[in-house]
This record gives sequence, C-alpha cells and structure tokens, in this order.
Amino acid sequence: MKTPAALALLSSSLLTFSSPNSVAASSDDFNDQHCQAPQSWQSFKSITMPDGNDFSSSSNCEFHAWSWQMFMWLMQEDPHNTGQPRFLGFETPYDLLGVENRESLLPRMAKSSDAKALDEYLQAGTEGLLVDRQGKPVYYSQYLNSEFVDFVSEHDLTNYKSVQKIDPSLSFDINVAEFKASWKIVDATTANSGQYFVTRQPVYKLVNKGGQIVVDITQQSNEYLALVGFHIAGVVKGHPEMIWATFEHKDNAPNVCSKPQNSYDDPCPVVQNIDPNQIVSERDWTFYSANTKYKECNLNYSVSGRLTLDEKSQTLSPSTQVCRRYAWGNDATQATFKAPTNIRVVQQLNHSVDDLLASKDFALPQDRQWLKNYFEVSAIWFAQANALKPGQTLATNVDDKGQQLLIGGLHLSNATIETFTQTQSTMDNCFRCHNSSQRFPPNGSHKLSPLKPTNLNISHAFMNMYFWDQEMKQYVKENLAKKGEK
Repeated sequence: MKTPAALALLSSSLLTFSSPNSVAASSDDFNDQHCQAPQSWQSFKSITMPDGNDFSSSSNCEFHAWSWQMFMWLMQEDPHNTGQPRFLGFETPYDLLGVENRESLLPRMAKSSDAKALDEYLQAGTEGLLVDRQGKPVYYSQYLNSEFVDFVSEHDLTNYKSVQKIDPSLSFDINVAEFKASWKIVDATTANSGQYFVTRQPVYKLVNKGGQIVVDITQQSNEYLALVGFHIAGVVKGHPEMIWATFEHKDNAPNVCSKPQNSYDDPCPVVQNIDPNQIVSERDWTFYSANTKYKECNLNYSVSGRLTLDEKSQTLSPSTQVCRRYAWGNDATQATFKAPTNIRVVQQLNHSVDDLLASKDFALPQDRQWLKNYFEVSAIWFAQANALKPGQTLATNVDDKGQQLLIGGLHLSNATIETFTQTQSTMDNCFRCHNSSQRFPPNGSHKLSPLKPTNLNISHAFMNMYFWDQEMKQYVKENLAKKGEK
C-alpha cells in the first residue's frame, strides 16, 4: 500500500432542506428534476471508472453521478491488495518525486513495499489542526491515478526546470484525477464495528518544538485509521478545471440549521440569521459534542495558541467542535446561480444511492457495508465549457465579463479537510484555492522560484511537486557544498 505523509425547491414561506422521495430512473439520462442513480449501476462489482470522454455536461445531475461513480469505483477492492480499496494502491506525490516524507524531503534511497507513515496533519490554507473528541489529530494523505502519473511522466513535471518551460495553456488530459483522504485514529472496537473503512498503518507522532506542534519523523506509531473524508478532483470532456467533489462519513458533524440537527437524515430548516448561542445539535457526533453552541464551532486553536499537546499520550486539547456551515455545499437562502437546483439534485442522488446500496440486486459485498455510511456533500465545476485559462484567481463566482463561471456547491467544504475556512470568503469553495494564478514559494522562501500562471496550477499536487523538487535539489546542493564537493 502506498501512502505518504465532507433542498427542496425554495419556497417563499419557509426554506427547508427536505428529504426527497426516491424516483425510479427510467434510463441513464440525467435529470435535474429527479436525479437518480443510473440503471447502468447494476451491481457494485459492475461499477467502472467513469470515462470522462463520454461526459456530456447535460445537467447538474451528471456531474454528481460522475462523482458518486468515481467514489464507488475507488472503494472497490484493489485487485493487487486483498481487502484494501483501490485508491490505496495509487501513487502519491511523494512517490513521483522519490522522497520519504514532507518534513525532510530527503531523496528516498530505496523503494519499499511497506506502508509509509502519514505525516500530513495540518489543513491547507490555515495550518489548522483538527482534533477529535478523544483528543487525537486527524491525518491526511493524497493519491494520484495512473492517468495523472502518466501525464506527469510525459511532460517531465517532476523536474521544476521542465515546468518552467511548459506552455501555460497546457491542461491535464481527460481522466486525470487526484484524491485526498482524511483519517481519524480509532480504537480496535470502532475499527471492527463495520461503520467505517479502516486501515492499519503508521503515523508520525507529534512533539512540541519551538513553541509549535510538529511531526517527529523519528517516531512512529501503528494505528487504526478510519476514513472520515474524501476529496475527488478529475478531468472530464469540456472541463479541464476538474470536477471537485467531496464525501464525508454521515456521523462526522451536524449541519447548521434553524433548529438542532440530531441525525444525518433530519430535515434542515434554513438559517436566515444565525444566533451565535444556538445549539447546533443535541447529541454527540464524531467531531462535535452535544449541545455545543454555534459560536464554539470550527475554531482554529492552532493559531490562537490555545492548543496543547501531551507527548506521552499523544493527545491534544481542546478538541475541535465541528459544524457544517453549508449543508450540501450551498447557502439555501441564495436563489441565484442554480443553488436551489444543486441542493435538490445532491439530496435526490444521495437518497437514490442509499436505496441502491441497500438493495439486494446491487449485491454490496459484506466487507463493503461501511460504504452505506458515506455521502456526497456536493461538487463544484465551471458552468462554461473549456473556460480554464492561465491567471484565473477564481475569487468570485463569475468571469471577467460578469457571466456565471462557477456552479454546483458554491460554498463547498469538507468538514474534516476545510474545517476552519467554511465561512472565509477567500477560501469558501475549492476554486478559491485551486486556480490557475501565479504561485509563490511556501513560507516566503527567497531561494525558490515562483510558479508562473498555468492551467496545471489548478492541481495542488502539481504545484507542491514543483516547489518540493526545488527544495530537495537545494538541500542536496547545500549539503554537497558543506562537504566541499561540487
């Protein structure tokens, strides 16, 4: 295993998130009025990777169906690794660069079939550390499909000097995809409960150093890791910007509604004006304690200096109280940009997939029953075909002519991956951070060259490899100089 380092129609009287009844799909035509699992999904084992060459962009429903099909295909058993989902056999950005981990970026001396320890523990953009109710940190890992790997190899994109020479308008090939997973440490009882996909592998321990909490690459612990969140980003015909979809476990966190939400299926009356003292839920969730007030949700204790680490027990305090600010990735009070349509479509398809997974004919294997506990939060993409171009900041939902550019989950976040940015207008959906603008070296390093505006900058895996390759070569150069070598 290769591993490194989540509405009904708007009414004039009361806006609510309803739970639409499933309507049987009569064909594979995707319908925004009744978005259903297509008939071609006859059984779990028959699910194939969705071919982006066949994508027609006919409706919102088709984008979400692509997302669900990709998710189910990724969760099928890896033909080369019994019991493990397919995605765990994919390459990682570290694999492509030949490095062991993010903290040292040392060249890997030899390949190994052993699982690599997870070292990614901070959320992108905020440097926030998500802490569960047991005081344990959430870890993250990234994966690239074979089409991504082949594209990188074809264009020599692991060499930063080659990247500097590429045509800025070069876009990823159709079917290129990248993925990001979030993992919660669980005990053996939870690991064997069948409620999550769980894998057992090492993580790097955390230590206090220089007033910060960091990973120590000299210490590892072998843990049960439960999948709690999953990002999918992939290219289909007409959409080089990628479809960005995210999935979560149903028990992660409550939505912020006008009354407490106590289960995933509870209706969620829309919040017109949020009372900071309102109770978000009356029960415990994985990342939320019963009766926590909204004002206590999604606080980034890492940057406030309040977060403390007990190195011996590897527990942190305080825990993060997580609330999902925008159910289904949209503000339900917004009647423009097809937000009501997207909310309805996501709800309908989720319920349709729930029915499908529970049906006898679909034949979900016994060792994949945990799949019933995951749902699509939403997805986001461009309303216009082939509209990606170098230098787009995507800071708003419209293009430079004022026409709608972004569509789908306009406030899309995964509660376990973007916990702390859900209400920040500069980071409140995928494209606020994933865009084609110029990128500068992390931490303001003057030793590294910036990344020019290119279409490929839409991928943080591509962007990170560009800077990591420079860092690694700079490290080697400096150490050779110390040894008096040329």
